[in-house]
Amino acid sequence: MQGTIETCDACQISSLLSLYYQALDSGDLASLESRVIADDAIWDVVQVAPIGRIADKAEGRERILAWFEQMLSGDGSEQTIRHFVSTNVVEIDPSGQAARSTSHLLAVDTVTMATRANGFVEAGYVRTPHGWRIRSYKVEERLTNEDVAAYKAAFEMD
Repeated sequence: MQGTIETCDACQISSLLSLYYQALDSGDLASLESRVIADDAIWDVVQVAPIGRIADKAEGRERILAWFEQMLSGDGSEQTIRHFVSTNVVEIDPSGQAARSTSHLLAVDTVTMATRANGFVEAGYVRTPHGWRIRSYKVEERLTNEDVAAYKAAFEMD
């Protein structure tokens, strides 16, 4: 029976990752808040391009949502980006209350069909009364120079 429960949890967590990216791509901050991000979550983003490397971090659901809102308020090009997360490896903690996953990430521009980013994701999850939520999220992605420059501009980084 334990294997069946773990399999169900792993499927729910894989679906949660998909929900995260679909909500992010569509700017659905309400779903991110109510269905994806744990109260005490931590988001780490490392972006690497030929012009340099950026590391950024946000802690707590409110700060993470504000961070996403600022990121999405750029030049509008993010509305043409679709993120695809795959090759998920999910491990459920023996307690059944926590889990971890690793995944590959690909971001594609839906207008040009060009790959805009690829990366590796490590995430941690917590079981809540409302289902699984992402508690920790770290992505290291390779981007174009233009995308790193846009990120720096959105967050007023030098």
